[in-house]
Amino acid sequence: MTPANAANPSSKPTGWAEKYGFWVLLALLMLVTVYRGFGLYFDGLDLYVDEAQYWTWAQKLDWGYYSKPPVIAALIALTTSACGDGPFCVKSGALLLYPLVTLLIWAIARRLFSGQVAFWSAVAFLLLPGVSLSSLIISTDVPFFLFWTLALYAYLRAVEEPAAASGTRKDIRWGWWLLAGAAAGLGLLTKYTMVIFALSVLLHLALTPSLRRHFRNPGLYAAMALALLVFAPNLWWNAQHGWPTLRHTEDISHLNGDAGLHWNHLTDFLGGQFGVMGPVFFAAWLALTLWRPRRWYTDERYRFLACFALPFLGLICLQALAGRANANWGAMAYATATIFLVGLLLQRGHTTLLATGLALNLLLMPIAYHFDAWTRYFVIELVDHSNIGQCLRAWRKFEICGDFITLPDPYKRVRGWAQLGRQAQLLHSQFPDALYLGDSRDVLAELMYYVNPHPLDAVLWNPRQVMDSHYALSTTMADKLGRNFLYITEADRLPPDVLRSFGSAEPLPPLHVTVHRDFALDYRVWYLQDFKGYSKAE
Repeated sequence: MTPANAANPSSKPTGWAEKYGFWVLLALLMLVTVYRGFGLYFDGLDLYVDEAQYWTWAQKLDWGYYSKPPVIAALIALTTSACGDGPFCVKSGALLLYPLVTLLIWAIARRLFSGQVAFWSAVAFLLLPGVSLSSLIISTDVPFFLFWTLALYAYLRAVEEPAAASGTRKDIRWGWWLLAGAAAGLGLLTKYTMVIFALSVLLHLALTPSLRRHFRNPGLYAAMALALLVFAPNLWWNAQHGWPTLRHTEDISHLNGDAGLHWNHLTDFLGGQFGVMGPVFFAAWLALTLWRPRRWYTDERYRFLACFALPFLGLICLQALAGRANANWGAMAYATATIFLVGLLLQRGHTTLLATGLALNLLLMPIAYHFDAWTRYFVIELVDHSNIGQCLRAWRKFEICGDFITLPDPYKRVRGWAQLGRQAQLLHSQFPDALYLGDSRDVLAELMYYVNPHPLDAVLWNPRQVMDSHYALSTTMADKLGRNFLYITEADRLPPDVLRSFGSAEPLPPLHVTVHRDFALDYRVWYLQDFKGYSKAE
């Protein structure tokens, strides 16, 4: 592949995007990041269970954890060491990394096309609904995007033809190959689906005759070896712990569940992509990709972009069809799909469609960030189960639908945890000798974070020794004989095996936080004394 800016090295850049696009993009990145920072700081939402769990991982760094490789924990440890353990600092890695990802998107598009395509591709990526939402959440997708795009840029530089004016030709660009390998290895330490990057590389080389010589390039195999070397500590950790992360990946994928094809899961996943990329952009990308593909396939640039989007999304679609896939699992495809879409829209003069997609995605961002404010302004009540269907039927009959329109709250699972933690902390002050004991990772993760001082010695009740969570791996009751506990559970009654395992059990006031009139956090609490060891079932 020949870089676009090498076609005529003597020509000077023309157009505002060529001259000033990078600086305008930097200013826009600063503006959007500051806005998202304010939104994150003042949104009033608690940490989601996964976020709280990742924070507990960051308190004891390791080469692996039950459900994920180690990078997410290292990222949180880095940000919280700089500014503390508040929710803003726990999540701030997303604010820091997405601007870097956006600049890499710009750099990739600039090498392939022009400053104009690069600028609008970066803006389009920055405003994707999935990116807007993910910027307020700390998840593995955030560093995964960084390492995926960094590996992609390094790979592009490694295989592109040198500029004609350089006078020499280097068949092996060791620096770029090794950077691609290191980035791919870090990607594997973030999310195992980074392995699809290697499949995309092999597919791209196979489909591009001018690049097939790289199958004999030692740089390619050095990059692969370096990626495996970087990834090796996580493999060692998994081997030492019975491969829990791989088993968890299989479990959440439901590959070991019901056999057969789950077309409803595939439909749900594809429907979710309209939300991740935006309805206009995803529909346009599908149409441009699938309708008369020969129109773009003959262009090496679009073929390159498609090789790093279609296999990723296609494999996740197969995953959804075979078991289950969350909407965000295919997000990495949009790193190159966005450039693909913007390049074709500008090339074919569909600027109105591009502007419409950008405008809609821009509008969705403040709606998502200020959801509570909008619902208060329009007098909409947030609930667990909505009456909007009843209201629509009533309006068609010109009838009034009660005093309030109700909507299901998409943020209900990140509300109430801080208050629940304060209640648990107040209750624990009456029994300072007791350790926290829970029967689920959800309550343990949230209590470890929201109770102050943080009870990192909390324990999971796990009499059958089932390794189904991080806390099953990292906590034990074996050394707690004679200890007292505050047992917190959603169950209404104390299980018989708990009663048999302690000298006495005293019910305490429950923990209750009303989130909405039809949704609350409710947990029962018992003061358990004198642990005698796990009892055998009778």
